[in-house]
Amino acid sequence: MAIDHFVLSLCLILLFGRLLGEIFNRLNLPSVVGEILAGIIIGPTLFNWVSPHETLAVMAEFGVILLLFSIGCETSVKRLYQAGKSAFGVAILGIVLPAFTLGILAAVLLKQPLFTAIYFGSALTATSIGISVRVLAQANQSQTHEGNIILGAAVIDDIAGVILLSILFNFSASGELGLVATTLLIIKVVGFLLLSPPIARGLLYLFRALRPKGNQTGYEAIITIILISLFAWLAHALDAPALLGGFAVGLALSRQFISPLSRYLKNPFPFTHQMEKASKPLVDVFAPIFFVYVGISLDLSLIDFSGNGILILLLLAVVAIATKLAAGLAVTGAWGPKAVVGSAMVPRGEVGLVFAEMGLQMEVISPKLFSELVLIIALTTLAGPMLLKWALSIQNRGTKPHS
Repeated sequence: MAIDHFVLSLCLILLFGRLLGEIFNRLNLPSVVGEILAGIIIGPTLFNWVSPHETLAVMAEFGVILLLFSIGCETSVKRLYQAGKSAFGVAILGIVLPAFTLGILAAVLLKQPLFTAIYFGSALTATSIGISVRVLAQANQSQTHEGNIILGAAVIDDIAGVILLSILFNFSASGELGLVATTLLIIKVVGFLLLSPPIARGLLYLFRALRPKGNQTGYEAIITIILISLFAWLAHALDAPALLGGFAVGLALSRQFISPLSRYLKNPFPFTHQMEKASKPLVDVFAPIFFVYVGISLDLSLIDFSGNGILILLLLAVVAIATKLAAGLAVTGAWGPKAVVGSAMVPRGEVGLVFAEMGLQMEVISPKLFSELVLIIALTTLAGPMLLKWALSIQNRGTKPHS
């Protein structure tokens, strides 16, 4: 991408993303929906001022890595562990229900062959962790019990999505399932999640000791980006989502970080707090780029808008939303938390788009089916934050004390 096209695209992404996000925020709606809509407006669907490009895609991915870093900074490992059982149940339901139901519908309604139908259903299993987490953070709900369940379930969801994509990719290429390769992949991804936060924590002590004396502005921000970039690269090298690298570094910075060595080492909170504070402007700039780029990636002009085609797509979208909402049933307790968790699992976003793009490249799905899949992803991505906002408002009204 030429520099003049790049700077103009970046200008439009930040301008329209901020403008639409602020408008939606003032209307008491999730700003992330406004940012996605901004991408649809300036992208190929409407004005075509900005087109999908590898350079912008990399910036968008870095934005979601930074967003997960900021969430990790506020996350308690202990509470995340306590939510593990519920999170696992939510994730399993949220994978099995859409994969099975939408796979069958793709075979019956869209007349797709078996493997293509399985791929179609699998592409709609993974939740977009960034979208729901952003809505929760704006509502100050990211560190509630439900927030921890959502975060844990979405992380499991992402890992399962990567493993599922790898299995389908290998099967498409070789015609057989590689059990050894799949097992190795699972071990690598789980090992990364367990080992990377304490390793990153150890590096924090090293960088704190190497901190220059005097008022060296920018040191904390540089170290933060170094660690995020390093662990995002490590995650990708181990075939895990790169965003998990940002999350791992955020966990290491968290004041609530716990490990067997914590009793022997002084908490480096003043240093980690400065790192978190110095990186906030970067998160504020890059995170919206991801959400706007999701909208830019959705070229809805490729969709067949005939009467029958619209009905089928709407049915598939409703089922895609309903099967993720049903995942909230794995949460014990009242209907309020079930609705909040289920709503947060609805958006597919970037993970679904990766599935769709890979399927198109492997020629597992046709360009027409690709467009239909992208539209369903778009509808879930737009509907998810709206449903989550509604569920949170209902729950808040239910928990307010009566006067």
